[in-house]
Amino acid sequence: MCLASAPTTPHGACPTLASGNRPASVLVSSSACSVCCFMPNAIARPVRRLGSRMLTKPSRRSRSAGLLLLTVWLAACSQPAAAALPTPYPTTAAADRHVKTYDAFWETLQGSYLYQSSAGFDFEKLRSEKRLAAYADLSEAEFAGLMQSLTDPFPGDSVTYRSRAKRIEEDLANTISYEGIGAYVSVLKEPEPRIVLLAVVEKSPAQAAGLTAHDAILSVDGQPVLAAEGLDVIQRVRGPAGSVVSLDVRAPDGVRRTVEVTRGRLAAADQLRGGSLGASQVGFLRLPVGAGNELATALPAALQSMAGKYSNGLLLDLRVAHSADDWPLLEMLAIFGNGPMGKISGTSEQTPLTVTGQNVGGTQNVPLVLLVGAETQGASEIFAAALQASRRAVLIGQRTPGKVMRFNTRTLPDGSQMYYAIASYINAAGVDIGRSGVTPDIAVAEGWDQVNDKYDPVILRALQQISSDVPPG
Repeated sequence: MCLASAPTTPHGACPTLASGNRPASVLVSSSACSVCCFMPNAIARPVRRLGSRMLTKPSRRSRSAGLLLLTVWLAACSQPAAAALPTPYPTTAAADRHVKTYDAFWETLQGSYLYQSSAGFDFEKLRSEKRLAAYADLSEAEFAGLMQSLTDPFPGDSVTYRSRAKRIEEDLANTISYEGIGAYVSVLKEPEPRIVLLAVVEKSPAQAAGLTAHDAILSVDGQPVLAAEGLDVIQRVRGPAGSVVSLDVRAPDGVRRTVEVTRGRLAAADQLRGGSLGASQVGFLRLPVGAGNELATALPAALQSMAGKYSNGLLLDLRVAHSADDWPLLEMLAIFGNGPMGKISGTSEQTPLTVTGQNVGGTQNVPLVLLVGAETQGASEIFAAALQASRRAVLIGQRTPGKVMRFNTRTLPDGSQMYYAIASYINAAGVDIGRSGVTPDIAVAEGWDQVNDKYDPVILRALQQISSDVPPG
């Protein structure tokens, strides 16, 4: 008797065809299918592999051949056979490793993943639908693609996967000295693929070649930036010190130019920038890319140096404020806010965020505007969400991406890694920022590569807000 079901038994499993000619997993009793389930390896492996491969190819000839092989194989199931010892399935070392990795991925999420009960899809259905593919004789790259596809239905980036090869490549890159052009960048796909310069390191090759923040790179060494490359395109910009890279660059005003940069060895970091905006008595500070705990002293020092120059208001620019793991969230919140600031919500516990206000040159009372956008990520995003929900600050710019989750990491049996959310930030209004991001009070359409230091509609709108007593709405 054959029962349509996903799991296998100790007797093995037989692939067959469900509706739509898609492979499905079928649970087969040993009494009815002993020849099929216990077929000698010399026969079973080639038939299973070839049939499965052909069924995945688009040509009619290949599909027919695959169907024929599976038909021949399944026909054997109806014939009686002598008792035989079961052969573990899959029967190749690679396939066995793939299945163990696949199963470990799903087992890890059970009971630990933050959105298990609210992800919006059936875990077990997806697991069973794709499990058969893990049994196929896949290359490592093909299996990595399968595993990567598993993360697509999960909300936001709450589950991500990194293959063993990618893990080795990235870990190695993080342990060697950095050589490149000296710019912090983001890769955007819409409305066209491009690399956007978030900030340029002082005295770097990029600065020497005339590149500035807000520039967009459209091609590298004559090859266009492709959406399919994702962050991998950055490796084309990097390279050994002394080598030259040719970049097709577009400025925010639309003017294009070719820039040749001689790469160098770099160690500098982005810096806190700002000051008073003329005679307006409005202060401006742009928080740096990749900042960490140093902000706990750098920001108060900058505010003290501006004392008496921002009595009418203060603009904090968080539009490129990717935050490091040690970004001083509570210390930063205490400079501008006081009291409950939401909570960190996990699968088993809730951690309230509460701060005691620290007045640094009038920061507890000064009108405060935060500039936010797609690159406002991590603790800086929580900072913006908390001050908005407590009505301490007005947010202007673009929606933030919701990258505020706390993750666990598991190394899987094949050496790859998965990252899964175990906690997220909930603001004082009860909104899960990890799933929704932060919606600004006042939206301004222009992105980072559409503004520059001479003309920035986001800053102009912020100055209008500070000069007006009309609340946003």
